[in-house]
Amino acid sequence: MTADECDGPTAADTYLRALAERGVDYFFANAGTDFPPIIEAFARAAEEATPVPKALAVPHENLAVAMAYGHTMVSGRPQAVMLHVNVGTANAICGLLNAARERIPMLVAAGRTPFSEAGRAGSRSLFIHWAQEMFDQGAMLREIVKWDYELKLPDQIASAVDRALSLAMSEPRGPVYLTLPRVVLAAAAPANGVPRNAAAATRAGMPDPAAIAEAAQLLARAERPLVITSSLGRDPAAVAALAALADAWAFPVVSHIPKSLCLPSDHAMHQGFDPAPFLKAADVVLVLECDVPWVPALTGPRPGAKVIHLAVDPLFGRYPMRGFPADLAIAGEVAAGLRLLEAALAEEKQRMAARIALRRERLAGERAMRQNAIEALYERVRHERPLHPMVVSRALDRIKGDDAIVVNELGCAIEVMSFKKPGTYFAASPAGGLGWGLGAALGAKLAAPSRLVIAAVGDGSYMFGNPTPAHYVAHAHGLPVLFVVFNNAGWAAVRKATEAMYPEGRSRRMNRMPLATLEPSPAFEQVIAASGGHGEQVESEAELAPALARALYAVTVEKRQALVNVRCGIPAVRHF
Repeated sequence: MTADECDGPTAADTYLRALAERGVDYFFANAGTDFPPIIEAFARAAEEATPVPKALAVPHENLAVAMAYGHTMVSGRPQAVMLHVNVGTANAICGLLNAARERIPMLVAAGRTPFSEAGRAGSRSLFIHWAQEMFDQGAMLREIVKWDYELKLPDQIASAVDRALSLAMSEPRGPVYLTLPRVVLAAAAPANGVPRNAAAATRAGMPDPAAIAEAAQLLARAERPLVITSSLGRDPAAVAALAALADAWAFPVVSHIPKSLCLPSDHAMHQGFDPAPFLKAADVVLVLECDVPWVPALTGPRPGAKVIHLAVDPLFGRYPMRGFPADLAIAGEVAAGLRLLEAALAEEKQRMAARIALRRERLAGERAMRQNAIEALYERVRHERPLHPMVVSRALDRIKGDDAIVVNELGCAIEVMSFKKPGTYFAASPAGGLGWGLGAALGAKLAAPSRLVIAAVGDGSYMFGNPTPAHYVAHAHGLPVLFVVFNNAGWAAVRKATEAMYPEGRSRRMNRMPLATLEPSPAFEQVIAASGGHGEQVESEAELAPALARALYAVTVEKRQALVNVRCGIPAVRHF
């Protein structure tokens, strides 16, 4: 069959319809020569008013994946991404690593170079179609995604989409990958249309009642219990359940390198972000959705302490090596587990009332001391130049309000900020693939167009985030995000890691540490201006608040993106 012989609907039309009928809102894509059937299908849908996802051209694959990630972390609904054959897949792997480790579901598809050399619709027509073919394209990311498959026939489309989305949304969630050969996409649409196959996602199970009872006994007897969490805030219901449990029993909660808001900042049992001071005394440790509750080379529970892990996957089975002790590992939905735990503890509450009261009083004092230490440090650094990140973060806190969404990729010092509602704070995945923040903020804005979205990123993260494509997308699709670059002209994480290994080393004595310096620093504010945005550079505290006010006006009133490039120093490592 030649291309001219296929004038009716194609398999590509069926694919887009299937996505829309299954609730996918957006189709993030960086197109290539494998896309003509998809492009024609979008055109046909526009002509015929057929419901399909909204197509967004995103000129870099890592940015496209980050946008899908950001939308889902706010909306809870998986989105679709399409990449250009093997080369586009390769560009997206960094973002997919982030999504996999933070369990973000998405359907990532990629074209496959035509396997037919002639005689069929979609056959090879360019010289690159030979060089881009691989023996096993999906092998590049098979360790990352939950499932991958190459579509063989048009009439598999409905089943493939159902299976992909069901597996992506089944716990533990994550991205899936579907290869779509151009020859298959260009073939005639299946006669049976878009049947819906029964393929519901599996939910997290209810935690084992016997294990919950055992955990309750351990916690009821504990003199110095401790709760450590990191990603519990993916589920707002779990935040409310933890808040109730911690308040009722005066359990101190540490958010260790939080990826989301796990407990409101003003909760009396919020005890900061560093578990080390508590681990020295804790006799029972409850770990909730936290892959790394502490760093064993630096600290750990005292001898004899009992450790309980409660999570969808409490042993993090996809991590090749993870040696944290677990006297009790409870798999299941965390919100339900916490409610069951509170119910199991209820019988002991009256008997333990005096102990709870003493613990509450002690923790209130410790919380006050830590907050006083934070404020004292803030006062010491507030007039530093270049600006201290705490000063920039506090200034952001003053303008954001309680409902804003803050996307933090190595920017904010959250110990001087206040977050009261679930879904208002998100940080980068533990996979550490830089370049997430810009796209995640754009995706969050798509999911919550009426809310202020702030992307707080380091200068290295900003450059990794493909800023030219990101600002193009923000301008083209009307996504007014406030970007704040914490610009220390270097790789702070690299510098700190080197100083930790070689505290008296030669590199520490150098003005410019090799491979950790990014100077001269670009004028990032000019990059956003090229896409119609408002940009400023700030170097002093006196300039900071007025610049942020102008940027906020641009975003909220003028409805255009804005960027404030703040020259910052590299602070000493501190935990509170």
